[in-house]
Parts: sequence; C-alpha cells; structure tokens
Amino acid sequence: MTSPAPLPAADLPCACTTLRKASRAVARLYEAHLVEAGLSATQFAILRALERRGTSNLRPLADDLVMERTSLYRAIAPLERDGLVATEADPSDARARRASLTAAGHERIAAALPYWQAAQRAFIERFGADDYGGFVDELRRAIAQVEPAANGGAAGGRGSLGGEDA
Repeated sequence: MTSPAPLPAADLPCACTTLRKASRAVARLYEAHLVEAGLSATQFAILRALERRGTSNLRPLADDLVMERTSLYRAIAPLERDGLVATEADPSDARARRASLTAAGHERIAAALPYWQAAQRAFIERFGADDYGGFVDELRRAIAQVEPAANGGAAGGRGSLGGEDA
C-alpha cells in the first residue's frame, strides 16, 4: 500500500497566520494576568531574561528573546523609565549597550510572578497538561528550524531553546 501524496502547500493552512493567531490569543491570556503587576507579557519576558542572564549586552538579549534589537530597545525604554532596568554603554564596545535589572526590577518580578504562574496554569489547564510538554518541544523545534534561515544563518542560531522561556 502506498502512502497518499502530500498536500500542496497552497492547500495547507498558513503557518505564519496560524502561529500569529495563537500567539495573540496566548498573549492576551498572559496580559490579562500580568496587568495586575503593571507589566506586559513582553516586559515580563525581558525582565525574566535579564534575571537569568545578569547584566547583558542587548544584542544577545534580543537573540535570546528572538526579537529585533530595535523592538527590544523600544520595549526596554519604559522599563528603564520606571526604574526596573538600567542601561549603559558596554565598556568593551562603546557602540553597544547593556542592560541590568535594578533592585526595583527584581521586586517587580517577585510581585508579577504569581500572576504569571496563574496565567501559566490557566493556559496549561485549557491546553491540556498531557499535551503541553510536546507542544513546547514542537514550538522550540520550529524556532530552531526557521529562525536561522530567516536571518541568513545556519541551524541552531538565534533564540533560547532550553529552560524557562518567560
């Protein structure tokens, strides 16, 4: 018995549109919880990344978050204004900037963490705990396969694929 011919790409749902819809829906869930801590989901992700990395040049931070540097700079500006993040010129490269969490940034993460955990629980309950691990693995695989090609690199390029992503 032969297997059926694969569907032509035009007959399949658009991966980009489907992922964007999913991303917006999931982001709304997290935003609804994190607003109580005065943060957006993106701001929380940036703060948590800085918490894990410590003081960081913005280029690798953007890479870890799979963000354009200009988008990261715009997202960090209100965090810096609110005293949650401090930025400075990188002493080893005056053209580069680096960021670090302030004491207020650490406090805001601690205050926001219960809201993030509630959002995480709500998503996993709605998605299904049994399927969640495989889902995250598949998303990480998609990032690893697609992101390097989108940026002219080889496989295994940008993006944090291991550990906690928020």
